[in-house]
Amino acid sequence: MPADASGPHVVREIVLDHEGVLSSVRGVDADDATGNLADLVAIARRAGRLAGQHELSFYWRDGEGVPLFCTIRTLGHESRTSLSWTSQVMVPYGITPRELDVLTLLVGGLSNNAIAERLWTSARTVTTHVERILAKLDVRSRAGAAAVAIEESLLVLPVPGGPKGFERLLIGLLSTPEEEADPVQPWRRHGLGRTVARPAAPATGRRSVRRPILLGSAFPVTGKVAEDGKEMVRASQLAIDELNVQGGIAGRPVELVNVDLDIRDAASISHAFEDLAGQDVDAMVSGYLGDQELAHEIAAEHRAPYLHAATLDSMVRMVEENPSRYGNIFQICPSDTHYGPGFVDALSHLRDSGQLPRRSKSLAVVRGRWKLGDLGLDESVARAERDGWELDYIADDVSGDEAWAEQGRRIASRAPAAVLVGTYFVDETVTFLRSFLAAPSPTVVYSLYAPSIPRFRVEMGPQAEGLLWATTTGTYSDRLARSFGDRYRDAWAVSPGRSHAGIAYDRVRILANAWAAADSPRDFDSVAQSLRQGVHRGVNGAYSFSGAGQSALAYPLVTADPSISMAHLVFQIQDNRQRIVHPSPYTEATFRMPPWWRD
Repeated sequence: MPADASGPHVVREIVLDHEGVLSSVRGVDADDATGNLADLVAIARRAGRLAGQHELSFYWRDGEGVPLFCTIRTLGHESRTSLSWTSQVMVPYGITPRELDVLTLLVGGLSNNAIAERLWTSARTVTTHVERILAKLDVRSRAGAAAVAIEESLLVLPVPGGPKGFERLLIGLLSTPEEEADPVQPWRRHGLGRTVARPAAPATGRRSVRRPILLGSAFPVTGKVAEDGKEMVRASQLAIDELNVQGGIAGRPVELVNVDLDIRDAASISHAFEDLAGQDVDAMVSGYLGDQELAHEIAAEHRAPYLHAATLDSMVRMVEENPSRYGNIFQICPSDTHYGPGFVDALSHLRDSGQLPRRSKSLAVVRGRWKLGDLGLDESVARAERDGWELDYIADDVSGDEAWAEQGRRIASRAPAAVLVGTYFVDETVTFLRSFLAAPSPTVVYSLYAPSIPRFRVEMGPQAEGLLWATTTGTYSDRLARSFGDRYRDAWAVSPGRSHAGIAYDRVRILANAWAAADSPRDFDSVAQSLRQGVHRGVNGAYSFSGAGQSALAYPLVTADPSISMAHLVFQIQDNRQRIVHPSPYTEATFRMPPWWRD
């Protein structure tokens, strides 16, 4: 899409239903559809009445001659038609308005004389325009210029001088005026006392310009969590490459558009999502964000499906309580409120199965600072009491290296049976562990998520041996997951982590299935409805969004059915490998006493 001279694109959209009636608008008053944009809407309506699937991008001039860059997408008369556009555009290559007219007519194969007649000018002037066009596009022939015009949407509608001679081209069909459709039977029109079927698009001789399906991602590729973000980018790109090799979605390729951001900075988050919305992406994805509600609001305005992995129960409640606004937002992993109960559940299992000595009843939690975060500590206290534990130490809102180091020393001094290290960040987890291991107690250290990132084991080295860690979304160790890991290594020459790489890969596959099942990737409501239906089995488990909050389910904490949920996986680092020790049936190893354990 051409660059906007004033900065980020401001995309406006009108959607017509399958009868050509105005369905919804975005960024424009509904009155404009029947006012100064009526002729443009008429072009979109004609596209919706043609048989077959079409997508065409082009320029259109309003009543004051100001160019708009427009895209029409439709699957035909049984589907909705989307008309989106952006204003204040600059035509690429320095093409002038008159040269754009000439270039459009070159697509029809017209001679200089024929072009001059249509434009009410001389053949010599047209010859000059053509020479300049060839120079600007760096092509040698008129045919080459026409090919570039089609490939890069350097077209203006209606066809200058009228559609005569362009009947075999889509731009000619869309430039041909027709009578208003019958409001009851809009696919028919009446003339001379008889009913005439709507015209079908020609089978040959036309070319529809089709923009790739744009998947907009907000993954950090610089800063402290860059390694995690790069994993998400790599896994997403792997899934997209596999899709495109298979033909994309109905012949359309998928393209990843990533915007870097600082996940802890509100302004950076807002800028990233506004950028993606401005690029008119067909779906949005992200990992975990500090001010997640900002992304929710921008995604709600954009209306495209937004699949995030923020693990925030507060965000699930937003969707549940206001589905009309947030119905396009899906949390593709269970919420953080399962972390505390999952900690107690795993420790009870290890104790009751005889893998963990009954040395102490004391449990501890050290939780870092994370806006909107909730580890479900109230439920954890209740579950601990039920299972014969005492959750008698909770340190909350821990921030800064010295504070984390101090908590490591305190836990070693208190010597509880186990401690939950409640932070997602490698640096904070490493600081706590090194402080604890300086004079360790016989305590099971149970971390969250951070050890899934390969950098964690690089930094900790042998000291990571024996550590337990959990994730609400982890990559399984079955055949499907092993195959993904092999393909990831072949593509990127590194191994994926055991959490967000897998979920990023699955997320693309989930969206691909929804795009394929929907009327059109641009029919956002239809795509969202497809996401709510069925279950997708990926490398990180089974995804189901049928609940009111549109969030994945946790096994076994929420449901006993693993076929519709994601296992709350607990790994232990054993011989520098990540081994699942809970829950069944995904267990691949028994728990080992950590090397620092001394009774």
